[in-house]
Amino acid sequence: MNFKKKRYFMKSKFNMVTSTILVSIFIARFGTFLVLPYLTLFLLDEFQYTGVQIGTIISTLALSNLIMSFFVGPYIDKFPKNKVIITGLFGYLGCYIYFPFIDQYTGFIVFAAILGMSQAIVEPTYRVLLSLYTEPVNRRFIFNIRYFLINISAAIAPLTSVYFQQFGMKNLFFVVGFIFLINIITFAFIFKKYPMEQVAKNLEKRSIFHSFYVFKKDYAFSIFILALIFISFGYSQFDSTFSQYLGMIFNHKQALQYFAWLITTNAITVIVIQYFVYRLGEIISTTTSLMIGSGLLTVGLFLFGQTEHIVMLILAMIIFTAGEVLVFTMIDIHLDGMCEEHEKGTYFALSGVKSVGRIAGPSMGGLLLDSFSGGAIVFIIISLVTVLAIPSFYLSNKMRMRF
Repeated sequence: MNFKKKRYFMKSKFNMVTSTILVSIFIARFGTFLVLPYLTLFLLDEFQYTGVQIGTIISTLALSNLIMSFFVGPYIDKFPKNKVIITGLFGYLGCYIYFPFIDQYTGFIVFAAILGMSQAIVEPTYRVLLSLYTEPVNRRFIFNIRYFLINISAAIAPLTSVYFQQFGMKNLFFVVGFIFLINIITFAFIFKKYPMEQVAKNLEKRSIFHSFYVFKKDYAFSIFILALIFISFGYSQFDSTFSQYLGMIFNHKQALQYFAWLITTNAITVIVIQYFVYRLGEIISTTTSLMIGSGLLTVGLFLFGQTEHIVMLILAMIIFTAGEVLVFTMIDIHLDGMCEEHEKGTYFALSGVKSVGRIAGPSMGGLLLDSFSGGAIVFIIISLVTVLAIPSFYLSNKMRMRF
């Protein structure tokens, strides 16, 4: 790696590459939040698919993400990150341009598969770059800014989407495709002006199967990933099982409106408590934060199924979101401390194995909705699975401290 360039980039918290990545994350997530949160409602209303069918589409996205996560890590470490990111962004672009032309169930499966693979390429590369081009003392701050920007987009995009859906849901996908085209052009320009580092020679012969070796050598990391699977299982219920549940107990227009309110509540809660969580993170360990957050996430999920009153659902969402913030602001920081610099791509990519939870979550949630008439038992079962993250985080930390 060119260490002169690295020192140049690390002079401040916000250098040109870091700032570009953060802006790109905001733009990309804004586009995603315009359409994906409403995908299940769109499929339910437009195509009348069953809960299992919709769950299978969502799970396909997670499955393709999972499979790609096992193999993409070594390539992120080996090849220039600019080429890796642009490749993944072209995948996003193709997906969103393709969506409006889909009229068969298999088409939605293909859409979900390509989108999942693109996520597996882009998301860990973003995080690796943020880590590599930020001084260790500033990484907690930068990762918090990343999460903050994601939730700013989540606060704005859903309500924007409700307004523009009057022009057609499919047309929104063209808009999102244009957004990713802007991202590609921006990265092409910035990486031309600020060339990335050279590939380290000792990584050139690394096998794509290196990822499997990481699980074998680092048991603390393996248990940590297990905890993330339980968290992903619970978190995935929000825009799959829970959105379907709203569609079943309310008419389509009301379900759409309530879901938009709840997404906005989620984003606003994140924005309000983000600073306090950042300060809390300087007092308590990342493991403690992860365990507390897992507990709150579980409570929120439990409450989702106990009421049909929007005020109580908003309260449940606030609790759910508090857990979400405590967990997701600490995952990247915790991961960054578990690996060496030359393995960041592999470790961050392997965190995508949490997609096992995203695969099981929507499918199991859809099956539960099809099997039970009420939401109470559905979300009790879901919360019991999610709470298993707490002992998993604890055990991972104990094993890490031991070695």
